[in-house]
Amino acid sequence: MAFFDKIAAAAKSAKDSANTAIEIGKLNLKIKSENDAIEQFKCQIGDLLWARFQEGTVTDPQVIALCESIVAANETIDTLQQQIEVLKAPAEPAEEEAAAEEEAPQLILERHCAQCGAVMEESAKFCSNCGAAQ
Repeated sequence: MAFFDKIAAAAKSAKDSANTAIEIGKLNLKIKSENDAIEQFKCQIGDLLWARFQEGTVTDPQVIALCESIVAANETIDTLQQQIEVLKAPAEPAEEEAAAEEEAPQLILERHCAQCGAVMEESAKFCSNCGAAQ
């Protein structure tokens, strides 16, 4: 009988382990769901701050610096889209092409400190204004 008792105990242990694994899996799914909700809330916070930046009501220098980076990126996108349109256009005579290149605005991107918003050199590892690592 001891043999069958050992088998029964082993079966019960395996069942308990399986139930534990199922419960852990359910809890991990709930954790993932909560993490997904957090990411959605963060996106909503970002959308709210962006709207406030556009209204001119943001005063936090870090938020302003990040929003100015978005503005600069949007300007870059606009310039790149203009370049795409030029490439899609039918070939122009060489003189018109040279004139168009002269008229094209030169894009100057500025790097801003995420801590204080100061303009920084592109290669800087620390902000010259506040000393924050970049």
